[in-house]
Amino acid sequence: MGEHQHTSAIARAATPPLGADERVVPGRACGTCTLCCKVVGVLEIAKPAGVWCPHCVGGKRCAIYDARYASCRSFLCQWMLEKGLGPEWKPQRAKFVLVKTEGGKHLTACVDPFYPTAWRRSPYYENLKQWAIEGVRRSPDLHLVNVLIASRCIVILPDREVEIGTLAHDEGIQVEMKKTYAGETLEVRKVKKPLTP
Repeated sequence: MGEHQHTSAIARAATPPLGADERVVPGRACGTCTLCCKVVGVLEIAKPAGVWCPHCVGGKRCAIYDARYASCRSFLCQWMLEKGLGPEWKPQRAKFVLVKTEGGKHLTACVDPFYPTAWRRSPYYENLKQWAIEGVRRSPDLHLVNVLIASRCIVILPDREVEIGTLAHDEGIQVEMKKTYAGETLEVRKVKKPLTP
């Protein structure tokens, strides 16, 4: 029925269109928040998710900010872009970074491994669950909500959570609606991303 494949949250995949700075909610700025420098992978230097970027000084600032990588230059978390996310969603406070990819069809909470259950706290968990419910309602064009704790992936579905395990940079998540004798159910699995020339 509906099938959709999603990729892991890497800075390259989270790149918003040109002029993205104009989309920043007025009054919002990164300030001292540098959590994306830890929880999001950076392809240009093969920095995995969940470890501090070597250019992030003391977790407070980027030492190469003016010459930072293209993926870092264009990256904006959802807290910077979404008016509806209050101050509690700022990554520095929430302990995770919300990232949309796949044209807005994939929402990932990239969690600080030092606070692996941060996404389960209120009001975060309730909202993630609600977004998962809304994503399934879009069937057959399914939208996906997942959590990445370094490379560990958990997919949030309306009725359950599915532990995917380690998600490598060349792997994605496939979600498919299947018909069973008991009705429709969502199947989730890890798949290799297609090679691009």
